[in-house]
Amino acid sequence: MTEKGLENMSPADFLKKGYVLIPRLLIEQAEKTAAVRNEADALIAIITQVNYKDEMCSIEGQSTLCKRGESLHSLQKWADLFHWRRGKTRHFFAKMQRLKIIKLLPHPKTTHLRVIDYELWTGAQSSGFRQLKAEQDEEFDQFWNSYHEITESRKLNVGRARREWNLLNGEEKKQATENIEEYYYNLTDIHFCKQAATYLRDKSFLDED
Repeated sequence: MTEKGLENMSPADFLKKGYVLIPRLLIEQAEKTAAVRNEADALIAIITQVNYKDEMCSIEGQSTLCKRGESLHSLQKWADLFHWRRGKTRHFFAKMQRLKIIKLLPHPKTTHLRVIDYELWTGAQSSGFRQLKAEQDEEFDQFWNSYHEITESRKLNVGRARREWNLLNGEEKKQATENIEEYYYNLTDIHFCKQAATYLRDKSFLDED
């Protein structure tokens, strides 16, 4: 994943291809032997370093509740973890706040960081996950219904069509729905109109006249 790609993605975008279950201990061992190379690596480090359960922490004699999905590491500790300078680390945190991936909470002694919608990142069925699923289903349903209304064809192989749909990026999905009429009305013989799944697999919505 390039840093430019990270800039243009929301938390929900990262999760569109599902999850891989990796033990936290394994990630921690890998981090000890490899320097952080880019912002995507740093984001993984944040998600794996925050608390997985609520606990009380003592910072210079002051007790603070550090909740699940939060951390109370100093800026220097984060910089050491990323193998970056403090200035670069501070800039990265500001960027992650703008992207609404983290939130920095006020604390007089250290950096109190919270991963926004941590349950979504960890695969729990949070409201954010349900919302993402609902939005994805709504997009597909819009395409599916539009395709068969315009082509007046039978609704066949919805499962295969949904799998092909999930392989498309956001712009391709938009074009697939918007270009149904152009595809259909440019057929020389409508009897050879493709099923929706084949239309998506072949990316016929990108065909030029």
